Formats: sequence, structure tokens, C-alpha cells
Amino acid sequence: MRARNWRPRLGGVGWLLLVFAGSACVLFALLYWLTSGYLLHEVDERLRGEFAEFHSLDREKAIATIDALSRRDIAATRPYGVFEANGTRLAGNVSVLSHEHDRTPFEYTETLHDGNPPRVAHYRGIVIPTRSGLRIVVGHSIDEIRRFDATLLKTLGAGVALASLLAFACGAALHRLSNRRIAALGETAREIMAGKLNRRLPLRGTSDDLDRLAVIVNTMLDEIERLVDEVRGVCAGVAHDLRTPMTSLRAGLERARRRGGGTGPLEQAINVAMGQADIVLNRFSALLRIAEIESGSRRASFRAVSLDAVLRDVVELYEPLAEHNALALRLASGPPIYVSGDVDLLFGAIDNLLDNALKFTPAGGAVTVSATLDGGRPLLVVADSGPGIAPAERGAVLRMFYRGRSFEHSTPGHGLGLSLVAAIARVHDATLEILDNAPGCRLHMRFERGLEAPPV
Repeated sequence: MRARNWRPRLGGVGWLLLVFAGSACVLFALLYWLTSGYLLHEVDERLRGEFAEFHSLDREKAIATIDALSRRDIAATRPYGVFEANGTRLAGNVSVLSHEHDRTPFEYTETLHDGNPPRVAHYRGIVIPTRSGLRIVVGHSIDEIRRFDATLLKTLGAGVALASLLAFACGAALHRLSNRRIAALGETAREIMAGKLNRRLPLRGTSDDLDRLAVIVNTMLDEIERLVDEVRGVCAGVAHDLRTPMTSLRAGLERARRRGGGTGPLEQAINVAMGQADIVLNRFSALLRIAEIESGSRRASFRAVSLDAVLRDVVELYEPLAEHNALALRLASGPPIYVSGDVDLLFGAIDNLLDNALKFTPAGGAVTVSATLDGGRPLLVVADSGPGIAPAERGAVLRMFYRGRSFEHSTPGHGLGLSLVAAIARVHDATLEILDNAPGCRLHMRFERGLEAPPV
């Protein structure tokens, strides 16, 4: 999964690097072209500037002038040559008359034997026609320009490489910083999704894009938390307010039954009414319990709790019921496992899970409970050999008042047991999973982290 996510992110940085490197190459290529063109243009202008000087020379003056100039050109940087119209050289150190157009600068090479081994020199030249019919070739060495161009090309290449390296380093650094920021936002978002509505996305105070987005999300979370608190308060208030008249109603029914003193239809109707009142009162109590747990007020009393000790207490409580129902109740013992939590809430969660397992497992079946470490994380398991829960209903049974279609009418209950367990799991930063036990149901309560054994 990590490799799949890294590839698109690396591709984004790679595209940015490619665009930056391409832009740098275009910029440096333009700089190289302009610089080289400017230097050659200066040479060409200098060559054109000599046209007026040589164009008006007569034959003898032209030959003498070119011969003198070529003798002074010891370094072979400014060669001259004078030729007949048919190309015969008359004087100078330019060996061949070019067939280029008159007055148009061109490039040519000469092999110089001024050292060992001979070297090839590069020139820009221009052909100047004289009034006497001769052709004068004026040259200018461009070896220095070519060496400068080569040096400039290497410098620009090194600049592109360095700029690309810096761009990649900056891109990698920004990528890492943004990933770290997004990871922090994601961790906080996961905590909020887990039920901690009081958490907010962290801000850096830089007013960047992520900060502005976090401010918007935090404002939205403030409103969501307010609305959830209002709904939760209304539900808890309704349950609390209705519990009092329902308790009075049940007490009145109890008094009426005692005064009736018989087993007639009236007493039977009273018994049915009292049973329904008990169901309503139990639901109100469960709703108030869930509201209390989800408020997070019990976190203040969290301490190190031994899961295996709580399991033993619950198993001892239910062993008589298991024997009565002809069920095998097994406790898989192991080393002590400690978590941070409320012992009463954890006892209530395990009590609900074990009660459901014993309730839905037919006679002759088995129920197993255990507390182990899975990848260093505490794992509480309650498994039975009953009919199990259909995969389509495993998420729905954690909602309040939902009961599986197979047991909706055949088994008593009010559909709040697993909702209560889910609320207890959330307040303990644990996840509740419903799996297939083949046959039966297997419930996992997986805690985020465990604790070291407390000192004796």
C-alpha cells in the first residue's frame, strides 16, 4: 500500500523537476545562442568594415598591401589573401579562394604547420572584390570564440545539473515536510472519526493553504460538535425525564397488583404492563449509560487494568449460566495484559459480549474468551459456536436499537448491548470487529496500545 501511494507522489515531484529542468535548459540554450551570435556578429561587422579600405585598391597596391599584412600576421589570427578572378593566389596566407558570395561572411578552416602536430584553425572570412578585378579574402580567427562557446556550454550544462539537483533536493524536502504535515492532519482526522470530536486539526500559524483549510475544517468541527452535543443532550434529557414517570408508573402497577390479591385477568394485565415498563426502563438506562460513556468524562478515572483479571471475573460470574445451558465456557489464559481504561466499563463490555455469546449459542456448543497480544497490541476475543452474524449485518448490529433479522422476534433484548460495547471500545481507543468463527461469531476488541505491568 505504501509503494502504491509513493509512486504518484514521486511522479508529481518528477514532473515538477522535469518542467524546471526543461525551463532551465531552454533559458541556458537561449543564453548560449545569444552570446555566441553576438560574438560572431561583432567579428562579421569588423570584416565588413574593411570593405571600403580594400575595394578601391588597384592591382599593384592590393598585392603589396596584402603581402605586408600577411607577413605581420605571425599568430595567424588575421589572415589575408589576394586572388585572381579564376582563383589563382597572388599574395597572402589564405590558401584558397572561397566560392562564397561577395561581401557575405562565411566560415572556413586552414591547416597550420606552426607546431607539431599541425593544427586546424577556424576563421570567419569575407570576399572583397576590387575595382581592378582581383578578389581579396579577409579573415578573422574564431578559435577563441569557439573555446569560449565550449566553456560556456560546459558552464551552462553544469548550471542545469546543479539547478536540477537543487530543484530535486528542494522538491524532496517540500515533499517530506508536506507529507509530515498531512500525516499529522490525517492522524488527528482519524482520532476525530474515532469519536474524539473535541480534537482539532493542528495549525502552524503560517496562513498557508493547509492552514486556511484547517481553519475551515476546525470551524466546521466546532459546529458539528455543538450539534452532536445538543442531540446527545436532548436524547439523554428525554431518557432521563421519561425514566421518572415510567418508574412511578411501574410502582403504581406494583401497588395495584398487591391490592388486587388474585390471579385474574386484571393481575395478568398488570404483569404484562410491568414487563413492558421494565423494558422501557432498561432502554432508558442503556441510553443514559451510552451518553455518559461517549461524553468522555470517564477518561479521567483511567488507570492500568489487567484484561485477564477482568476476564476471569466475568467468566466466574457466567459459569453457572453456561452449565445450566449445557455450554462449554473456556478461558484461554496467558501472561497478564494491561491496558489503560476504566475497570467497570471494561467489565460491562465483556459482560455484554459474553452474555450475547451464551444467549445465542445452542446447547452443546462452546464459548471461548481470551486476551492476547497481537503485533504488540492487546486483543480481547470472545468466540462462540452459534449461528453467527451475517456479513451484511456486522456493521448494522453496532447501531442502537438494531437487532439481527434472525433473532428479532425469537430472542429477548432491546438492541443496545453491542452499541454499548462499541461506545466503550471507542472511549478506550479500541476497535470492535465482528468476524466469522466457522461456525459461530468471533468478536475482537483490539486496543491501540498496551501498558507495562504496574509496580507492585
